[in-house]
Amino acid sequence: MGVYSGRLTAVVVVWAVTLSAAAAQRKGDCLSLIRNGRVMGQCIPVRECEYFMGILSAPPVSQSDRNLLRDNQCNRQQNGDINVCCPIQGGADAGLVSRDSLGALTHPLLPRECGGVKWQRSNDTETKINEYPWLALIEYTKPSQEKLHACGGVLISERYVLTAAHCASGKAISSGGWQMRAVRLGEWDTLTNPDCQVSGAPIKTECAPPYQDVLIEEIIVHPDYNKDSLSQTYDIAMIRLKDAVQLNNYVQPICLPNQQLHADELEDLVTEVGGWKATSSSRLRKSEVIIESIEACQKQYAAQNIHIMASQLCGSAKTNECHGNSGGPLMLFKNNVYLLGGLLSFGPVPCPSTGWPDIYTRVASYIEWIHSNLKA
Repeated sequence: MGVYSGRLTAVVVVWAVTLSAAAAQRKGDCLSLIRNGRVMGQCIPVRECEYFMGILSAPPVSQSDRNLLRDNQCNRQQNGDINVCCPIQGGADAGLVSRDSLGALTHPLLPRECGGVKWQRSNDTETKINEYPWLALIEYTKPSQEKLHACGGVLISERYVLTAAHCASGKAISSGGWQMRAVRLGEWDTLTNPDCQVSGAPIKTECAPPYQDVLIEEIIVHPDYNKDSLSQTYDIAMIRLKDAVQLNNYVQPICLPNQQLHADELEDLVTEVGGWKATSSSRLRKSEVIIESIEACQKQYAAQNIHIMASQLCGSAKTNECHGNSGGPLMLFKNNVYLLGGLLSFGPVPCPSTGWPDIYTRVASYIEWIHSNLKA
């Protein structure tokens, strides 16, 4: 393994043995995942792909590059040769895919099935009992030992939940001496357990299993988060659960987005939020949120000495009542699955305030950070 040829052979053999074959894709008709997004590609033998051979010819090959090659595997040959979706001429600058083709990225420690819809979607503020099965409530313990739920989060795998950094180490949390203790999943109505929903004609009753309260093993706050900053950039944290959650129709992970989901690409897009912030109901409520121009939002908030960055999103809810919990997800429905667009960071008081959008952490800006902190 001391010379390049040996290293390349070993790497290719390992991939050939350990990777399962991906669905066959036609030459010139695949999407190649590269370091900074997705481009059009061709499914060809890896040894004929200049882009990936360039990576392999510059050892040591990082784990992220190994993952990249694995995620581009396509149509493996019977002789054991590996084919990859190779970027077409132009490499990293070649034909970036349109917004309609963007989707979820894969990772060995993230589920392949995510963001699925097993309910009838509607524009109502009322939700179905199995709607948004990735929504989470975060439990805190006060110095008096009183327990309460004060922030939201979103499940991305059996062991990890994303939330806002201010929910873990913000001023209110620190000054109050609150301790983040557990995460609740599979909740719908906070006044009942288990939850049941009666609907339809003829009448039908659907009951979910009891909610799951899972203890927290580790909290990973983004190292650049500053709780004293008015702009609240880097407002993202990962929660590693002590035990894996039990997945069912009422507890499922959401998909993480492609890094290519830029703020300006999402402008005017109708997204969704859900949570238990509404005072009118103990049940999960939802609303639509329109993504606003980042430039207009920056100018508006600059007047309040708050500097909105491209790593944030601005969204205005189409409702007269706030539904999303702080740290909860902004969700995009694309290609029949839900992607995590953002995490609720801060907004105007009172909520909602006409003309003032809420500010979300744009999750696509932090995909590499998320990936680097995942562990088995």
